[in-house]
Amino acid sequence: MPQAKGLDRRVARTRRSLAEALISLSSEFGYDRVTIREVTERADVGYATFFRHFRSKDELATYCIRAASVKFMNAVQSAETLHEESLALYRALHENRDVCLFGLSLPREHPALAPVWEEITHWMMELYSARQGTEIPLELSLNHLINSVVELFRWWLTDGQDYSIEQMALMQSDLVVKVTETVALDHRLKSPRDAVPD
Repeated sequence: MPQAKGLDRRVARTRRSLAEALISLSSEFGYDRVTIREVTERADVGYATFFRHFRSKDELATYCIRAASVKFMNAVQSAETLHEESLALYRALHENRDVCLFGLSLPREHPALAPVWEEITHWMMELYSARQGTEIPLELSLNHLINSVVELFRWWLTDGQDYSIEQMALMQSDLVVKVTETVALDHRLKSPRDAVPD
């Protein structure tokens, strides 16, 4: 049993090194220009070892972005109010700034992002239902909510650093979430059991 735990730690350490290397190289040179060999050299991991963990650079990128998205989803699940949700999101955004900037640097239709967007959308479909009496389709409301939040994230990370986490959380909850919920969405009750597994 201790060997399995040791192996798990080695796997996690290798994947973390590869992820950090990909993010830092992409920040320096742009994702499209980075090669797997450069990632393994930066991570000090054997080239063949890479393929024991990931089939491609895109799969590694998905792994990086998914790890951050799980932190965001769990941050929301543990919050009680809209403001607390937004506050938890901006704290997670601040703590995962590099990987978030990396994810935001890729186009929405990028193959590395597609599975993560699908998971987030599915999770949001579980979290929300359409408000009774609205003619706005649930899919459209959620698309608007997700994209609005993502664009606020992008703005804060690139241009809005003068605003604190607390200020951004208030603006997000009041400007985006509260308005969208009032018009089109019913926010379902959550329980700790709803947390997304890491």
